[in-house]
Parts: sequence; structure tokens; C-alpha cells
Amino acid sequence: MQSSKYRLLGLVGQGQFGQVYCGLHRETGKLAALKNVNRNRLPTRRFLRELRFLLSLSHPNIVNCYAVEQSATGRQLVLDYCEAGTLRSLLEQEVQLTLAEILTLITEVLAALAHAHSRDIVHCDIKPENILLSLTPDSWQAKVSDFGIARLSQELKGAYTGATGSPAYMAPERFYHQYAEASDLYAVGIVLYELLLGDRPFSGNHQQLMVAHLNHPVKLPSILPQGLQSLLYKSLEKLMARRFRSAVDMQTAVCALHQTLTTEELQQRFPKPIFTSDPSIFQARPPAVIALSGICRALKVIPQIGDIPSLLLVAVEQTVYGWSLTTTGVWETPHPNQQWQFDTEVQQLVGGQEGAIAVTETGLYQLPPDVEPEPLAIFDRPIRPAIGTHRWLLVQNLATSSQFWLVDPKRYVPRTPRSLTLALPRGTLHSLVLSERHWLLAGVEKRTTQLYLLTRWGTPLTQLRLQTPLHQLAPLQTPHQFLACGGTHQQDLLVIQLKPFRVMRCRLDIVVTWLGELVIGYAGISATGQLRIVNFQGHLIGQVDDLPMPTAVAFSPPHHIWLATNQDDEPRLHCIDIRDLALDIVF
Repeated sequence: MQSSKYRLLGLVGQGQFGQVYCGLHRETGKLAALKNVNRNRLPTRRFLRELRFLLSLSHPNIVNCYAVEQSATGRQLVLDYCEAGTLRSLLEQEVQLTLAEILTLITEVLAALAHAHSRDIVHCDIKPENILLSLTPDSWQAKVSDFGIARLSQELKGAYTGATGSPAYMAPERFYHQYAEASDLYAVGIVLYELLLGDRPFSGNHQQLMVAHLNHPVKLPSILPQGLQSLLYKSLEKLMARRFRSAVDMQTAVCALHQTLTTEELQQRFPKPIFTSDPSIFQARPPAVIALSGICRALKVIPQIGDIPSLLLVAVEQTVYGWSLTTTGVWETPHPNQQWQFDTEVQQLVGGQEGAIAVTETGLYQLPPDVEPEPLAIFDRPIRPAIGTHRWLLVQNLATSSQFWLVDPKRYVPRTPRSLTLALPRGTLHSLVLSERHWLLAGVEKRTTQLYLLTRWGTPLTQLRLQTPLHQLAPLQTPHQFLACGGTHQQDLLVIQLKPFRVMRCRLDIVVTWLGELVIGYAGISATGQLRIVNFQGHLIGQVDDLPMPTAVAFSPPHHIWLATNQDDEPRLHCIDIRDLALDIVF
């Protein structure tokens, strides 16, 4: 696909008839899903059939098709791209959705089916894998995909012996090759059951599933509201005539149920956990490690560079102290090994391949071992450096927001850094250095975020839009990935991958102020001293609720978190070893 209009960013899915890639239009920069259909696996007749269905559908809750491309290996359908994955990935992540969110997702799926049914198209394969998700400010939007085995209404009376879909979600009549709009509604009922209870009503091999769908009654627990139980029972009736007459009727019933439920009921989270105990909770306060001479506003752990050991930097007003760390990540001595003095307060500490850098309101200073700080660049206005650990620095002009400077500590000879002026919309800007050649700018305006990917010299490469505001950014060790705090309430931890573009949302119950990566996953800490740890699959695996209120935090992989506090007007430095948190993990 080198001659294609789209630049491939990576593989996002693998199906029976081909692969799905994340693609970027070379001219417009718009994201698209490219479904590559293998010529040998899917005959032209079947391919044109799916294409016909897709082109006849246009709905916000359906993955729409925009074009078809040809290549030497197959054909590519150009489709809407959904960055948050599938409903299956959300179920595997074990995210607890509120009842209001579940009903909204089901309503959106039914709206998509109502549109398809109005065009005489029956989907025939509704399941979580075929329900894609896009981010909204605080939740997800559903889009129905994969009309590969869809059928036309006029074909429903005839028998069809081809691919029949997924037995776990098939209505009883489907096992006898009969199709109807009510068959899709039965599958929606199975999806709703799984969202509420965490599992499907029936399991087993194809034969066992057929017997269960045909003969076994569905059993519902009493924890579900009565109106919700009635909705499920009706959608999962064995006889088509007893189900909802149409997707519109079922959608109306869901909306009516939503209106009758109380706010407390709508905010209940499902599925209910099998074990009622919370994730590991560590209540013991970490011991005070070091008493500080003043309030610390910045902490930074500098990884080992050559023969220079790893270093913990602590900025206390106009002084930066440095402690050498052992290979286990703890201090060698309670007294600082190094000290640097400044004329103004140090506001931030930055690490790079050339060593540590201190940031004042208007200046950047290198911190060489055992000598005075060396000025790298002095500005006539307030600045903020981008987050990152690479050799060069990107510095933002806080007065105009759209002006940046590039500073190269290795090549610096006292001179004016290169200035970059970018045409950016109004709003809060966050910057992140991704690599030696690229950096990312997140422009937040109200409830959306525009991600700008640029070269080192400020040349724009593409723009990506997120329907949720980002509040914090933190780099990850994996290339092209970073963490963000998102949502209107700043209680979502987002893991954002650029190649291919994917976003995993992890629900937290705290407002995150500091983000970082550890050996077991990602950590978020609030300004009030609450810690949440999420593993790489997005599951909450640990929480701490009684840490001292931090004034600064630094993450020191693999196992340590450093906190500066000022409890009872006594500035102190604390160290947390996650191996002491009684987590159910073998280190």
C-alpha cells in the first residue's frame, strides 16, 4: 500500500477475511480504518454485497464507508475509525459502567439497527466485537460495524447455509438458518445481559449453545431493577413474535425505562464484582525519610547516565539538592551528595540525555556534578518546558502560548535558541517531547482536545481529535505512548498510543494531579494523598487513601515513588516501595 492515499499507522484487528489497519490520509491528515479484504478468502460477490450495504447506510452510530481502494494483495474498505477499541475490549478491561451508560450504549446500538432495518438490512452478527467505541468527554459512543454476513429482508424467507455468525449471540431461529429483524434484537439482549452481569447467559460449544438458546430459560438475579428484568426477558424470548416488534420499539422501551429509574439506580455500576472486597488497600503511612529545610515544589529522578549513578533531585525554594540512588532505587545517605544554589526559586526539574536541568521562571540551567549551575538559555518572559527525557528541550512562552523555543544542551554556545511560532487555537496547551525527532502538542478547548504531532523543527505532521479534555501528560517508556488525565472531572487515566492511534480509558475515583509509570503499571496520585495503581490491562489493582498531602511527586521505576510533603509545617521527603503495599502481585 505504498502508493495508497493513506499512511498505515499499525494493525488494529484481524478477522476471518483480512486485517483492519489504522490509516492516516496523506493530504488531509484524517484518520480512517482500512479493512483489507483478502481476494482469496472473500469472493468478489460477497465483497460487493458488503460494500452495497455499507454505502446504503449513513448514521452516527454505524461505522460508515467512504471509499474503496485496490492493492496487489486485496481490496481496502475505507471506514470510520474508532480510537477506543471494541465493546469486547471494554468488557475484558473489566470497566464498571453506570447503568445510565449501559442504557445509553444499548440505545445507540438500537438506533443503528433501526436505521439498517429501515433499509431492509438485518445485521445478523451483533456482538461486542462488532460494536466499536469512540470517546466522549466522560464515556463512550457506540458504532455498529461489520455487515459482512448481513441479509436483506426479502431474503429472510429462504434458507441460507453460509456463515451464520456467533452462536453465543444467535437467536433460536438462527440455528435453523432463519433471519428476522427480531434476531438482531435478541443479540442486543445478550449484549445487555453481558454488560450488566459480566457474562453471557449460556456457554459451551456450538451444539450446547444451540440447545440452550432453544430450550433453556434465562435467569436474572434480583439485583437488577424490575423494569430492567422485564426488558431483558422480552428481548430474550424464544419465539420471535413475543419479542419487541422492531428496534424502534425496543429503543423506546429502553428510553422509557431510563426515565423511570431514580438517579441512585442510574449511577449503580455494573457488572457487580464477584468478590465484594475492594482492591488492595494499604493504610500504613510511609516513614519520613529526610527532613527538608523548606517546602519542595519539584522532584525528579534522573536515570543513570554512563558511570554517573541515578540521582534524586529536590528543589527547595532557591536550592536544588541531589541524592545519589543505589541500584535498588533508594538513597545512599540521608545527606545530599550535591547542592546547587540559584538567585530565584526553582520551579521545575527536567531530565535529559545530557543530565539534569533546573527551570526557573525565565531560565534553564544545566546541573553539572560538583560545579555551579551553567545557564543554558535566559528569556525575558515566563517559560514552561515540555515534558520528556530526550536530549533537546522544547520551551513554551507562557505569555503568548503559541511561541516555542528549541534548546539543545549539547550544542549550546551562549546564543538565542531557535524560535518557533505556531498558529494554534485558543485554549490550554500541554506539550510533550515524544522522541528525538517529534513532539506533541495538546490543545484543550472546553470538552475536546486537538492533538498536534510535529517534527522537532515545528513542521506539522498531522492532527488528531479527542472528544475529551486532557489535563496532564506524562511520557511512557514504550515509544509513541503517553499517559494523560482526562474527562471533565479529571478522574480518568488515559493510556494513549499513537501508532496505531488507540486510547484506553481507566476509571478512577480521584482527581489525578501526578501521573507516572512503574513496573506493574500506571500510578496516579491526587493532591490530597490518594494513590491508585492500574495494571497495563487497565484493571485497578491497588489503592492508598491516607498518604500525607504531597507538594511534589517523582516516580522512580521499577518500584519507588518519592513524595515531598509539608504536613504540620514540617517539610519532609518520603519514599514508597510498592512492594510494601500488600498487592496481590508476585514481584
